[in-house]
Amino acid sequence: MISRLSDRALDRTTPIDPSPLLGEWLNYDVGSRNIASLTVTQRGDDVILRITGVPDFDWGEMTVSPFALTVAGGEAVAFKAAYDFDFLRVAVLAYLNKRLLVVDAYCTFHDGSGRSSYFARDHFYLR
Repeated sequence: MISRLSDRALDRTTPIDPSPLLGEWLNYDVGSRNIASLTVTQRGDDVILRITGVPDFDWGEMTVSPFALTVAGGEAVAFKAAYDFDFLRVAVLAYLNKRLLVVDAYCTFHDGSGRSSYFARDHFYLR
């Protein structure tokens, strides 16, 4: 039997708690050419991401959208964000896997250079 998502509101829902995602995350692969570290913080209701790329390039802060495992809310297990630089757009999708944060970056150039879009995946541990 295939279960289906209900379009009806639940009797009780819990807001998404971003605390499992919060902190400074360091890349396991010190030789990575993508993201060196990232920091996830909370300011009021907003969850903020700051990425440090390789080599030591600050991507700046971006508000992220956290995700729970169910429509009932609860602890966050993933987030998505988007960065738009003058020459490059990056969709950042991340999820917790055990005690690691797996970060996928989908990179698309829009500067007319002819460079191919590319995908990068890195694994991070909490400092």
